[in-house]
Amino acid sequence: MSDDHQIHELAAAYALDAVDDLERARFEAHLPRCSRCTELVAALREAAVDLSSGLETAPPPDLRRRVLAAVETEATPPRRAPRRAPRRAPRWIAAAAAAALLAGTWGVVQLREGDPARQIVSADDAREFTASTEVGTVEVVLSTAHDAAVLRLPDEVGSPPEGQTYQAWFVSADGAARSAGLIDAGLLDDGDVVLEGSPHGAVAVGVTVEPAGGSAQPSTEPFAVIPLG
Repeated sequence: MSDDHQIHELAAAYALDAVDDLERARFEAHLPRCSRCTELVAALREAAVDLSSGLETAPPPDLRRRVLAAVETEATPPRRAPRRAPRRAPRWIAAAAAAALLAGTWGVVQLREGDPARQIVSADDAREFTASTEVGTVEVVLSTAHDAAVLRLPDEVGSPPEGQTYQAWFVSADGAARSAGLIDAGLLDDGDVVLEGSPHGAVAVGVTVEPAGGSAQPSTEPFAVIPLG
């Protein structure tokens, strides 16, 4: 791949602040000479502002580093049965997040009465992501059509300690976390947990132990991080 092509590929990552110092310096030297990259960066930043308006919540300072580290070391390729897609480098995650921003919103269809988890995991566009964690292999199944996600925790995960609960989080490329719902013992017994809210814009799903009733932001280290890419 030529250096010229590689520098263009940095546009999405640069707009999402997902480049290192060397890449930033190279791209900023290139940017004034490239109208295509200038327009793309401006469009991505504008879209990011529009989508996050009114949702600003400061994440813990270390959350972005932890999630990106998990993406670097634990990511496995998405699977859409019966074929697996090839492994993608972490840079692809920034590009995917950028594509989601440009798209604006995902298509949404209503879940029919019955088993929502089954509808999500059996959807034509269902994609499965897995990660090896300290509690075993954890899975997330996404359906863009349903604008929904299912979390699958291994049997080894028992009930949370008394006075505490498990809480899932959608984590964006900048490390911001938004709650994807509490996971009580009953949901664990069911196997498939339908996460609350839209996975739109998330690059990972994390699971933490929180005080009963949940938290506005993660208060403990995630014991599972599943990169979505």
